[in-house]
Amino acid sequence: MAILTLPPLIRPRLALKQVIDNVAETQSNIANTRLDTRKFVFVMATVVTLNLLVIAGINILMTQDAFTLQRLKSERNTALDAKDAILNRVNQMNSPVNLARVAQDMGMVPASKIEYLNFSQLSEVTTP
Repeated sequence: MAILTLPPLIRPRLALKQVIDNVAETQSNIANTRLDTRKFVFVMATVVTLNLLVIAGINILMTQDAFTLQRLKSERNTALDAKDAILNRVNQMNSPVNLARVAQDMGMVPASKIEYLNFSQLSEVTTP
């Protein structure tokens, strides 16, 4: 067993060599880790960029729909205004004053007595 133990002078040299080897391995591991970190950062930056582009695309589509909706509302309001104008014109033409004036212009006069139509007499008159 005494042979397996190293003398005190050799042990520090061996320990120093092991430390140097460990430092070299650690440095290579750190270089690999940095490379892996760069890859990870690149992948994460790509994912974030793609997410931002998707969100911007959705925002653009929603904005276009908002413009379309605004245009359709404007057209609806214009159509409702035209409808109201037509209904006002019809109401003016159907007013009793205007109907009486148009009847007088056509030569119509008020009836002196009321007579009802008798369809049986009409069919006899029209039949030869």
